[in-house]
Amino acid sequence: MRFRHTKKLFVIVACAALLQSTASIASASADQQTSPVQSSQQVKPQTAEEKKRLADQIQTWMDELAKQKPFASWSGADFTVEPLGPGTHSWYVSISAGGNKVGYMIVHATESGGFMLGEYGAGKRPLFDSDTLKQTLLQQGVISKDSTNNGQPSFRAERLYVSGVLAVWRIVTADQEVLYADAASGDILPTTDSSWSKAVVTAGKTAAHAFPTSAGLRSKVYRNHYGTSFDIYAELPWLTNTGMKVKYVEQLTKPLEANTPIRYVAELYNQTATFVWGVVGYQQWSNNALYLALEEPDPEGTGRSSELRYINLSDLSPMGSFYR
Repeated sequence: MRFRHTKKLFVIVACAALLQSTASIASASADQQTSPVQSSQQVKPQTAEEKKRLADQIQTWMDELAKQKPFASWSGADFTVEPLGPGTHSWYVSISAGGNKVGYMIVHATESGGFMLGEYGAGKRPLFDSDTLKQTLLQQGVISKDSTNNGQPSFRAERLYVSGVLAVWRIVTADQEVLYADAASGDILPTTDSSWSKAVVTAGKTAAHAFPTSAGLRSKVYRNHYGTSFDIYAELPWLTNTGMKVKYVEQLTKPLEANTPIRYVAELYNQTATFVWGVVGYQQWSNNALYLALEEPDPEGTGRSSELRYINLSDLSPMGSFYR
């Protein structure tokens, strides 16, 4: 089976057929007034008190992360909160400083009325960045830069998030074709409404809680490691070796501290897309929640990517495998 390499995933060549019919879709004009990014309409409206509690919790986590090396720019930064859906009680938090994007958070509501920190990241191209999505759609021929559409957007995009592994844009083009794109890179995925729904169901069945699912509401980052980048395709251990059976966080933290290359691999959507990340560090919170720093491959070979995603081990463990 032949694969096409994208920024951080392999996608089977059959995906090209999915793109072919969308190559002539017109893009929105640069000065369009209507945003193509839509928020879920199914999220229960928040009261003023609930909004304040959410904002206070976000600020608490931001203040703690701002003490850490990759997130120094978060000190005094601003943030905006958007519902993340549909049908979920989650929020996308966009963080900016001096008018520039510096990171993001994914926050979930709990049944008890509290909050969970799903994932977070640093960089100028955060998860679910609409500018990154538009640029990638232009590059892949899904929308056209030369055509205009009377100020109306040529596509609609909705953020869908189940976990750090299952995070996508659902796109509806001007001719009502439905496409799915990776939430980080914007690359088109070989995914349909049906295969996405099946992936969501499978994720629910395989969910495991062997590790803490979130940083505590008032916990601190008490242990961390920031390693170095490596070429994740220099070796392909997921093709030749058995994945690690991770039962204790030390099975990951100790080799990371020794700068041993570790790769995380997840095969999704009926094994039509294989995601590969380099694990380059971690942050462990005082409630023992472990967030691993995942780095996507740099397709241009220009060195370390400036984009890091910190995803909880409880999200990663049931959806893929780690390889040394």
